[in-house]
Amino acid sequence: MSEATSTVFLLGQGAGYGILVGVGALFAGGMILTTKGLAKYLRENHHNTETFSVADRSVGTFLSASAVYSSWSWATELLWVSTMVYSYGIQASYYYGAGLAVQIAVMSMIGIHAKKKVPNAHTSLEIVELRYGKYNHLLYLFLALANNLLSCSSMILGASGAISIIAGNLNIVASTMLIPFGVLLYTVVGGLKATFLTDYVHTLILLLVLCYLNTAVLSSDQIGGVDGLYDLLINFDGRYIEGNYAGSIMTGKSQGALFFGLILTCGNFGLTVLDSSFWQKTFSASPKATVPAYLISAFLIFSNVWPLGSIIGGASIVLEKDPTFPTYPRALTTYEIESGFVLPYVLKAVLGNGGVGALLLVIYLAVTSTVSAQMISVSSILSFDIYKKYINPQAQNKSMIKVSHYGCVIFGIGAAAFSVMLHYVGVNMTWYGYFYPLIICPGVIPLIFTITWDRQTQLASFISPILGLIGGITVWLTAAKHYSGEITITSTGGQLPALFGSLTALLLPGIASVIISFIYPSKFDWTTLQKADLLIKQDESASNSDDEINSDEVAESIEKTEEVKVHVTESTKPQQSGEQQDEESLTTKSNQQLSPKELDFWIKIATAASVFILLITWVLWPMPLYRDWIFSKAYFQGYVTVSLIWLYTTLIVIGILPLIAGRHSIAKVFRGVYRDYIKRN
Repeated sequence: MSEATSTVFLLGQGAGYGILVGVGALFAGGMILTTKGLAKYLRENHHNTETFSVADRSVGTFLSASAVYSSWSWATELLWVSTMVYSYGIQASYYYGAGLAVQIAVMSMIGIHAKKKVPNAHTSLEIVELRYGKYNHLLYLFLALANNLLSCSSMILGASGAISIIAGNLNIVASTMLIPFGVLLYTVVGGLKATFLTDYVHTLILLLVLCYLNTAVLSSDQIGGVDGLYDLLINFDGRYIEGNYAGSIMTGKSQGALFFGLILTCGNFGLTVLDSSFWQKTFSASPKATVPAYLISAFLIFSNVWPLGSIIGGASIVLEKDPTFPTYPRALTTYEIESGFVLPYVLKAVLGNGGVGALLLVIYLAVTSTVSAQMISVSSILSFDIYKKYINPQAQNKSMIKVSHYGCVIFGIGAAAFSVMLHYVGVNMTWYGYFYPLIICPGVIPLIFTITWDRQTQLASFISPILGLIGGITVWLTAAKHYSGEITITSTGGQLPALFGSLTALLLPGIASVIISFIYPSKFDWTTLQKADLLIKQDESASNSDDEINSDEVAESIEKTEEVKVHVTESTKPQQSGEQQDEESLTTKSNQQLSPKELDFWIKIATAASVFILLITWVLWPMPLYRDWIFSKAYFQGYVTVSLIWLYTTLIVIGILPLIAGRHSIAKVFRGVYRDYIKRN
């Protein structure tokens, strides 16, 4: 019997179809009605390209934070962290969180730089084209689309595999193709604002379920609370983990966990900086909300993986020999471990069908949140960076919206089909997670330099990612050959080849860019970006039949577009050379909320926060633990308790505060519905 066919199935197929079809249709219908309500009562015109792509650049702090948090709450996070703790011990739960946080802080820095220097942009690629021209634009277009495809397919691959085994061997092709189905409906209708609202609902449910699962498993009879979990783990003698101090589960000196954390950190830089969906959330946030929203998410993102890994991942190690465990009396197979089945097996053993059903729901919600963001991201790239740039430079609102809609459909179906192909060629979640950093990391540092460093040259921006891509793949294959004597799927899925290849792909382009830029120096004038006319205008012949909105809504939409047109204010700034020259400071209406001095202040805050989070997560906390020491009961108690406090705090900040912040808009919509439908009848 093969490893795949020996897998245990936990629920019936009806549960899978109920989630994929029923919940998908419910969310699609709910978000379509919500979008119509926003258009009717809050005058938000989802037929306007600026609204569809960047939500009129007006989203507040807590809703933006919720959207960023949701986009970074991958289904594979929940599955993979438990797998890594099972494989490498408790410290892997910490390194997973460390691999998520600093990237979001860096995006806050990038975002506020973009708000200052190119406030009217829709995608990162527009900035590349304005600064470097066509050939660089095409290169980064390839890197961005590859990132979107690889990241989206990795989520669908991991989630569909888990859904398949949870739901009674549900056909994996069916689960893969159904995942994007409901997302397509509300994303095409509502655009980015619908994605934000859906993200919020998904995240609220996710956090509620995570609070339940972690608390219920920890307090169960099999575990017996924090003290019980510690006693079970410290006395467990059924596993010696190679690379851990004394082979212990309970040590901070874990080579495997450290290597995994470094690989994850490299890959996640690509998944944020190269992912246009995170840039879009930057452009859609109001200037005052940009940095606070991203930093809130950066500090709280540990909540997804820290308690889940330490509690449920830890429980998986000791429960494997318990008769309640689904695979008992045999051990987990390599296939089950690397496919992420550890988490659902533990929930089945401790909480029964209810716990597994709750997991099935949050896996679906997590994957659809990120897929919807990817759809909007790719549709914006197709409309702004391909259609308007190379096919129809005079494109206006109607044609842009049409291309955006087609882009959502094409990418949704294409990503699902690509995921099916990955399944049939035998790629699992762990191997894929180790592979894609090699492809998506080379453009990270050059793209950061594009918006933050005026000395990076066009040549450096073009050559350095190519060097990183070639160098990363070469090092990866060479290391696999060195350590295993052959190049196979198994050998290339090893930690060390993936680590060396990922670090090369991430860091080599940065080094190459700096060297090339100093050899052939030049200095870029940021006002070139500010002067660019990037806003999409309403069609001159807009009519009721075209846009399906009444004349008042059309007038207001045109007024909105006029309000965000660029206007010029004069300012004088000393140059580094000592020369004085006049500069034009161009801002949108939204950017009037912040002066150049205030924007500079937020740039400093975001930069300092990025350095602070990096030092805390990768130096000040983990390094003192990387020694010959087994966790004491007091340390473990604090570790688990603080992780739960972090999770419940996140529920309040991400799950409840957006409701409070948006209470006036919510009340306005409900008053309108009551007036038009309930009171009338």
